[in-house]
This record gives sequence, C-alpha cells and structure tokens, in this order.
Amino acid sequence: MRCKMCYKWQEDVSVRHLDEPSFAQWMQCIKDLAVLCAENKPQMNFAGGEPLAMEETLELIRHAEDLGFDALLATNAYLIDTIKAKEIAEAHLSNISISLDGVNARTHDFMRGVEGSFLRVMKALDMLSVYTPQTKIYLNSVITDINMKEIVDLVRWAEADGRIHGLGFQAVTQPFSTPEQDDWYVDEKYAFLWPKDQRLMAEVMDEMTALKETGNFRQPFKISNPAGQFKVYKRYFNDPAQFVKKIRCHLDTQAINITPAGAVHICFYKPPIGNIKQQSILQMWDSDEAVSVREQIRQCRKNCQSMVNCNFKDEEDYVV
Repeated sequence: MRCKMCYKWQEDVSVRHLDEPSFAQWMQCIKDLAVLCAENKPQMNFAGGEPLAMEETLELIRHAEDLGFDALLATNAYLIDTIKAKEIAEAHLSNISISLDGVNARTHDFMRGVEGSFLRVMKALDMLSVYTPQTKIYLNSVITDINMKEIVDLVRWAEADGRIHGLGFQAVTQPFSTPEQDDWYVDEKYAFLWPKDQRLMAEVMDEMTALKETGNFRQPFKISNPAGQFKVYKRYFNDPAQFVKKIRCHLDTQAINITPAGAVHICFYKPPIGNIKQQSILQMWDSDEAVSVREQIRQCRKNCQSMVNCNFKDEEDYVV
C-alpha cells in the first residue's frame, strides 16, 4: 500500500533486518505476556504495516490463541487468497480487521494508494467467508475529508452484507512515520485529509452517534466504537488543538506495543522500556525505564492516535 494517512510504507517492509528478534524470541515474548496477563488476558493485536508480509505471523497467532489470548489480525487483505485464507483458519484466528475506507472503489484505492485494492478486499471477504467461519470479520475505516460523505453508507453496506461482524472507525490523526508536528492538519502535505466542511462533519458524527445508540442492526453486526467516541471525534475535528480528555492520558495502564525490531513501548510516542531481544517483558514492566515513561504519559496532553482512537474508554472523562 501507499496509504495517504500513514507513511509506514516509506520504510522498505520487504527487507528483513538482521537485528529483528528471532522466531523463538517472539514465541517467548508471547509466553511472557501470558504470565503477565495471567488473570485477565486482553486482546492481542497483530498489526503493521502489513502483518501477513511476515511469514511467521500466523504461527505466532496460533501460539497466542493456544495460550488463551483473543487474537486480532489487522490487515489490508491484499495478500488473502484461497491459500492464505486456509492458513488463517489453521491458525484458529478469533478476529480479523480489514481496512476499508469507503463504499466506492475509487475512494478506497485513492486512500490506500494502490489501484485494485478495493477489489482485493472484496475477494478476501469471499475467501474468508468460505474458509474461516470461526473468525469474526470486522472492517476498519479512517475518517477523513476524502470519505466523510461515505461513512454512513459504509455502515449500511457492511450491515447488509451479512458476513461482517462489525465495523470500527478511527479519526485521522498525524500520519505515522512523520516528524511530530502540533499543527500537522494545516500543513499542505496533510491538509487534504482534514475535514473542511464542519457542518457536514457534525451531521455525520451525529448520525453515527444515533446509529450506535439505536443499534437497530441485523445481529450480530455492530459499530465497534462507543457512542461517546463519535461525540469526541466531533469536538476533535472542530478544535484539534484542545485536549480531548478532562484530566490526563491513561495509556500508562492500557497497552503494550512491540515494534518489528522488538522494542517495547507503553506509548509509541515515548521512549521504549526495553527490547525483547535483551530481556523479558516481565523484567521491563516495573523497571525504572517503565516508571519514567509512565510519568511522561501522565503529563502528556497531545491528541495522538492512541488517545483519540485505539485506547478510547467510554467510562473515562472526555470533554464533549
């Protein structure tokens, strides 16, 4: 992909680096996470870039599922053919989230930067529905100025399709793999992504809130976002400089992120607390480095991807 809202593709993901953790180290890392989360195993997300570009991913997913994790594979679906769908089934994958940014092929292909990517998603849905009946299929869409008019139609299409368990949305934030910039949304490189028509944006967010709160969908389809998140999106799109939470970021207690190079982050925007090639996550979790990063997180007031999207908790205090 050559995504407009994420620049991870600028790194050559086809080149395997010698300093990557070994397969055995990844397996041990998952075992360590199972110990750390013994009493309450969270969802384990395998994402990227494109995680299916790494041959070992499905073996690691099988390992995580065997240890009691609810695994999710986040993919652009470009590599999913009959063979790959069968391999996904053999991995006992619980959930798959496929990126789809519009109901029109032109919209999705533009956002993903590759012609024909919409068609590949449609073909992947066909393969998965045949070969992986145990896997819940979700769609994920990034809300931008490009697809704002298609958001509600995308929900209606996904709900009517019959094969899709749910659909989740993310508000566009500063593209990954770009230098941090407070006013990124007015920079000419990214400004085309930012919603221009505030009235349309407000109408769409209000309609999405109503759809979520009403929930009159064919079961088991659902919008994954809490209703309150669309209210926060509305405020965020209206005034992105204002911190969306009433108090502070709570990411210090909500997630562990591990890069392809093995670096372990509590927050991707803060320094790593270690690397799985040198030590166990069990050692890192309460280390001096972890304590320092948690304090940095508590002081942070940045509307980042992790704050606005991935770690949204409806029960926490947001300004709406």
